[in-house]
Amino acid sequence: MLETLDAAAVRRWCGGGLRALRAHQHEIDELNVYPVPDGDTGTNLVLTLTSAQEALDATEPAPGPPPTAVAPTPTARTAAIPGIPAASRGAAAALSETTAGASPAGALRRMARGALLGARGNSGVIVSQILRGMADSLAASAAVRGVELARALRSASEAAYAAVARPVEGTVLSVVAAAAEAAARVRSDDLLAVARAAARAASEALARTPQQLPALARAGVVDAGGRGLCLLLDALVEALTPAAPTDPASTDPASTASASASPAVREPTSANSAPTSASVSRAVREPTSALASATSAPTTSAVREPTSAPTSVASPSLSSPVLSSAATSASSAPTSASSAPSATAPSASASVSAPSASAYVSAPSAIPASSSAITGLPTVTEPGNELDRGDAGLGHKAEKSRTNPEGEYGYEVQYLLDAAPAAVDTLRGVLDGLGDSLVVVGTGGDGLQTWNVHVHVAAGGIGPAMEAGVEAGRPYRISVTPLDDNGHGPGEADRPVRKRGAVVVAAGDGLTSLFEAEGATVVDRNPSTGEMLTAIAATGARCVVLLPNDANTHAVAVSAAREAEKTGVRVSVVPTRSPVQALAALAVRDLTRPFADDVIAMAEAAGACRYGEVCTAQRDSLTVAGPCRAGDLLGLVDGEVHVIGDDLAAVSLQLLDRMLGGGGELATLVLGAGAPDGLEDKLRGYVARAWPFVELHSYAGGQPRYHLLVGVE
Repeated sequence: MLETLDAAAVRRWCGGGLRALRAHQHEIDELNVYPVPDGDTGTNLVLTLTSAQEALDATEPAPGPPPTAVAPTPTARTAAIPGIPAASRGAAAALSETTAGASPAGALRRMARGALLGARGNSGVIVSQILRGMADSLAASAAVRGVELARALRSASEAAYAAVARPVEGTVLSVVAAAAEAAARVRSDDLLAVARAAARAASEALARTPQQLPALARAGVVDAGGRGLCLLLDALVEALTPAAPTDPASTDPASTASASASPAVREPTSANSAPTSASVSRAVREPTSALASATSAPTTSAVREPTSAPTSVASPSLSSPVLSSAATSASSAPTSASSAPSATAPSASASVSAPSASAYVSAPSAIPASSSAITGLPTVTEPGNELDRGDAGLGHKAEKSRTNPEGEYGYEVQYLLDAAPAAVDTLRGVLDGLGDSLVVVGTGGDGLQTWNVHVHVAAGGIGPAMEAGVEAGRPYRISVTPLDDNGHGPGEADRPVRKRGAVVVAAGDGLTSLFEAEGATVVDRNPSTGEMLTAIAATGARCVVLLPNDANTHAVAVSAAREAEKTGVRVSVVPTRSPVQALAALAVRDLTRPFADDVIAMAEAAGACRYGEVCTAQRDSLTVAGPCRAGDLLGLVDGEVHVIGDDLAAVSLQLLDRMLGGGGELATLVLGAGAPDGLEDKLRGYVARAWPFVELHSYAGGQPRYHLLVGVE
């Protein structure tokens, strides 16, 4: 019997969990409470665990002690920061590669990091946080027995709840909480006994989810994410059982590659079918940002660059209330960069269908009327025009001038620092007052960490910047480099930098062209965290706004924003639920005002835009508009079914009446790939007769699944 958890058991667990999820992928996809075509929790979990498996397989661990808290900053982080000497990175890279998987905590951290970068949908993000919570809990454990496993499951439950803005019971959160509570009650050092208790309690909690969430009871299903977690816990029991397979790496490589994350719209055909490959090209053009070297996710990218200068679309009404600024932490879930997966990206694709309106977040039907929902929005609005600043978004105050009484910020000071997080918080404040272009990046974990510190100061600020490091901890590998006349360090002047960027999630050639015309970088639907990071890097910007256009992609966007901010890129997420809201947001974007003000204006514009959709029902269901059958046409307003019919034109006209009847001055129509000829003319003629004072814009979006998208402002 396995008395202590080791790295080999972690790899067995990951491999067994992936095989179980693949076997039940279609079953979990079908556990959808909505009739709309977006039930793919099973597929999202398969893709997330595939990324975790690839991260574990990327580098075979070498024997040796676990990493210490004073290890130099790993390559994946330091390489992303301009001007870091190569000598400051080599030893760190070697140490992280040889020790990351040698301990169970290191293997779990690598697994969690891979899952984070490959996470798709709310379910994938929550599972990645469950793994991260376990890894954090085990980081300081010399040996992992039953008590430590129970503590790790408690940490996993807390991390899962912390990842959700408004936790809802009857979801995967209830399942992981029940598993943690049962594990704690065992009070034994028997690993297998604790794992079995957790798995059994999770299964019982899953059976109770319909009692906790009425939507599940109405649909006659259990929670899809909770079902996936039960499979993972069963796989943990199997990995700890003496007869468990010896090496998950024996899993067919082709099978692993087939679940890689290049989104191809395919439906799984059987309960045990792995995602099928498709020849979908995903190319990223010139990722110039520092993020490029820090976001090597084991997925191919779905990024498209803007191809023309921004052009204006109709400006939306700004009738929604002004939003108040609120802080969102960008430093949660720290993970060691040494656990980043290999940069090798398999050119395969998976069965990916549109993400479901998950019950994991009790989401309002429109954009919240508070900017606390805008991830990354600062508490203080920065004065000044950020277009004049090449260092915008790096955590310094915008009102600072390039000059001061002692002269220009003409020197770059950087060093590695061994210090506790609390001391570094104080250090940030001191350095922020001395100069600009401040970047402080840590290795992650609890207690003493290694930090990479980078700041531009005047000649008189060099000494104080070093003294501040001494007060915070132990600085070493200190370098001071003169900057050129524009405040650039070595190699920085030649790197193109855009001051602002926007990343939009969309599918369809027409929609892609619309967003590119607005200056946005487009990533295909249902992206992973890694693909979002690649898109952020592709903008080459220091300040980036993310428009996820789907409630289920919002968690992925938030996760990507937190990762990007660790490299010094300032990122805010405007929680758009539909492409028409993103069009409204981009229409009011103004690059001459401070970034924070611009994000607020974009969120207000999106919140003032009601959105509607026409799609085909994928299954029989009971909706607020009555029962529907598979194959019926559904008209949805703000995510709720309002119209059921069998004629596309008739359903579309009823949907327009429902939306315009509530008031509106501007209507936007986006026709899908399956829209028949003549539909646009019929809709235009009807609006001109029935709603003559409404301004109408229509576009051929070419989006799959949704025959028509409607925005009313």
